Amino acid sequence: MKNLGRIALVLMAVVLIAAGCSKNNPLAPEIATETDFHQLYVRPDFIDDRPEDVKAAFMIVNTEPVELDKTAPKGAKYALCIGISNYAGTVNDLNYCDDDARDWASRLQKEGYTVTTITDLQATKAAIESAINTLAGRAIAGNEIAFCYSGHGSKGNMISTDMYYLSYTWMKTKFSAATSAKMAFAFDACQIGAFATALKAAGRVIAVASSSTTYSYDGDASMANGVFTYYQMKAFDQLGYIYYEPDCKYACDQMKIWAAARKLKVAPSYVDSYTGDLNL
Repeated sequence: MKNLGRIALVLMAVVLIAAGCSKNNPLAPEIATETDFHQLYVRPDFIDDRPEDVKAAFMIVNTEPVELDKTAPKGAKYALCIGISNYAGTVNDLNYCDDDARDWASRLQKEGYTVTTITDLQATKAAIESAINTLAGRAIAGNEIAFCYSGHGSKGNMISTDMYYLSYTWMKTKFSAATSAKMAFAFDACQIGAFATALKAAGRVIAVASSSTTYSYDGDASMANGVFTYYQMKAFDQLGYIYYEPDCKYACDQMKIWAAARKLKVAPSYVDSYTGDLNL
């Protein structure tokens, strides 16, 4: 009987331990798994359940180089900041992409740029293309150019609010005639890494929050930015960074540290083809 009693106590202890570790037990400690962190922070996959023929019609790959505006003032600084949190419908909505664009716009305005900002439902394919055409047309020798995008990315595409796929080849061609020797690009989106390679040219620094297969992430409410953008802004606004390349490196390093603490895989990077240090 004593042995049976001991066995019963052991079995009861095992049951209590198992119950204590159950996620369904309100008294159990909160143990965040990799899946929990992924669902909490990831900018969700872009969902496009349209028929394939319709989807194909919304994929913008080919375009013509933008002709340079020879009447544009020389020695000027121009920037375009795009942030899309509000997409057509609700399934693809994000959290802080519009905040990313506004924070970049504020930063660049302080640096003397004339900034165009397009956010949320304003950021249609037509509006984005028109604004990029204007920016690329002003990318003449002597002018400084900055471009920032935060929103959905999918397999080497930026996604407009009306669900057009704007590819890295499309973007590359838009700026292929540019002669500006000082250009900064930032992309805070998932699967966006192809833009870094596509846009690479002398005088340019291109920062991307992800590779062609990895994700970007939103920070929490205290950050109120995409993680990559948050650290880019922190380096400039709080740490006193002046040059873009060290800012990009800081953002890449810090995003990796942030992700490692949450058991997430990230691959932010930047391409530096500017001679010297690029000050915004």
